[in-house]
Amino acid sequence: MKAIVYDFSVPKYVAAKGLGRYFPSLYYGKPSALKLKEVQPPSLPGPRWIKVKPILAGICGTDMGAIFYKSSPALTPFTSFPSILGHEVVGIVTATGPAVTRVKPGDRIAIDPFISCTVREIDEPCPACQAGLHCLCRHSGSSAGLAPGMIMGFCRDLPGAWAEAFVAHESMAISVPDDLPDRLAVLIEPLSVGLHAVLRRPPQAGERVLVIGGGMMAFAVVAALRLLDIPCHVTHYCRRTFQKEMSLKLGTDKVVQNKKELEEDLLTIPSTGKYQPLIGPGVYTGGYDVVYDCVGTRQTLHDAIHVTRDRGQIVLVGAAGTVPALDWTFVWAKELSIHGSLGYGKEKWQGEELSTHELLIRLLLQHPGYPLEDLVTHEFPLEAYQEAIKSNADRGAYQSVKTVFRIFDPSVPE
Repeated sequence: MKAIVYDFSVPKYVAAKGLGRYFPSLYYGKPSALKLKEVQPPSLPGPRWIKVKPILAGICGTDMGAIFYKSSPALTPFTSFPSILGHEVVGIVTATGPAVTRVKPGDRIAIDPFISCTVREIDEPCPACQAGLHCLCRHSGSSAGLAPGMIMGFCRDLPGAWAEAFVAHESMAISVPDDLPDRLAVLIEPLSVGLHAVLRRPPQAGERVLVIGGGMMAFAVVAALRLLDIPCHVTHYCRRTFQKEMSLKLGTDKVVQNKKELEEDLLTIPSTGKYQPLIGPGVYTGGYDVVYDCVGTRQTLHDAIHVTRDRGQIVLVGAAGTVPALDWTFVWAKELSIHGSLGYGKEKWQGEELSTHELLIRLLLQHPGYPLEDLVTHEFPLEAYQEAIKSNADRGAYQSVKTVFRIFDPSVPE
């Protein structure tokens, strides 16, 4: 079968980091760690495993971080390669092991790609998995049951969905209701990330919220705020016109596109003022109640710290890594709280305790017509993987938000 295989090596890393800006093919072309190959179709590894034929498989920021070597080396103990990338997917179950009870062949499912103690078939789950926080599983760096890996596609023994077939543990299956079309179902995983991030620190009624970023995670956070029907004012800071149009379509109250517009919006918040230090840019008192940084760069973290009010909340949704020369003064001078957010898990909402995926699907069914399918801006076949990667790397030229691979079309007879 065809699959896009990622095979990391130190020489490829060194070559790409040194010369990739001049020769982009070192990231995703023939000399790179990424290749379309013919590989052996997977077989079921055990009685509780299922085989899936992908319909659509998304390209995630985590995948791009690996391809362009932007992920922090601190996470390398929790990956193992070679592997097939891809963990955002909707597909059809084609085979099940004899002990599978949750799904059957022919079912349409999405996937929870995080590798938990259950997936590794560990008899005594770690404290994180016991608490319903399987994304924080303490065995992700071990070889218990499977090679090291936090998520499908970044584990040598659990290849991902950029292929004509893949296998998963039945606990990873998320049943997709008939009312959710494929182009919405493929977004279940990233939308769940945004929902979990909002639930890390939900805004209160009447609060002012800032969402920073123009990628899928920022739109997932905006969508979560609106799907949860929280009566808060949402400002979205993104730079491009097509991102602004998408954001307004999803229901943001205001979109700002540069520092001047951000400052103008900031200074409309009651009791917010600007002051000029002896050296450097202006600083502020007051500000937004909650800021979701969906990028995680030095600049966006700087902005988040400076525009959050005293004792306000910052949620790190973007995968921030090593951040040199970041001024942390106002973290302590304003007594800010910073919350990390990873994946999803067990949530508490309106007196209930349920998984992020369950809550998301309920919210999607309660908001028919909410234009989330519009976030899928590009489809490519596996053979056009280099163009697909380029469309993510140059969002301005392609006007891309979520790019997916179209691997199988259920409407076309085989």
